[in-house]
Amino acid sequence: MATADQIKALVKSIVDNDENRFYTLALQVASKEEKQGHQRVAKDIRELVGERKSSASRLKSVQKGSSIKSFKRSNNISIDLDELLHLAHTNSRLSDLVLGGECQAQVNGILTEYRQKHELAKYGLLPKRKMLLTGPPGNGKTLTAKVLATELGLPLYTLQFDGLISRFLGETAAKLRAVFEHIASSKAVYLFDEFDAIGAKRDSNNDVGEIRRVLNSFLQFFEEDSSESLIVCATNHPELLDPALFRRFDDIIEFKPPEKN
Repeated sequence: MATADQIKALVKSIVDNDENRFYTLALQVASKEEKQGHQRVAKDIRELVGERKSSASRLKSVQKGSSIKSFKRSNNISIDLDELLHLAHTNSRLSDLVLGGECQAQVNGILTEYRQKHELAKYGLLPKRKMLLTGPPGNGKTLTAKVLATELGLPLYTLQFDGLISRFLGETAAKLRAVFEHIASSKAVYLFDEFDAIGAKRDSNNDVGEIRRVLNSFLQFFEEDSSESLIVCATNHPELLDPALFRRFDDIIEFKPPEKN
């Protein structure tokens, strides 16, 4: 078993965000376990360290270049994905996230399922990939998306709604299709912040024809998506969303203001 000093040093390396120190300490624990005859524990620790190093390396390589190549549709609509998807550089960790018990458990569950997706596949199961985050502003919705990206070693893309909505008939849907094709081809966490901008009820008094078509397109692309990417939709106003959306999410997490404790 790891000594008290080793455990404290491991915790400190996490708090200080010192990954190299953490790797060194973790491998020291693995060596000690191996000497004590705990071969399986030592092997598991080394594999976890290897997976984390690999994920961190992939994330760094993605973040070196923040631009996305333009995407041209066959119907002669030229789409610049730089205007639609913003690549964010994030190092927010799970320890930065302070949530209520149920909310924290749901976030932890998403991370665990994604990390164990190969084990789930053995039983014909899939990890949760499509999440709706609801609740008042300032309670951790955007931070949660950043934490998911960092903890899973994935890049984080945020959809830019001002670049998505077009006054030309059909162009918005074409842009949305391009976004989902990028989701399918580039594994990452994709954040649809202020999701009610396109997910509002189709029977709203303020309904606009193009917005209705965008929602219909989103529902189609969203349901057809079977990629390995995580799609995180966040809204401060869940009451505005179309009822057809809710059943299409794998999980709905409600963020509430913190209590005194």
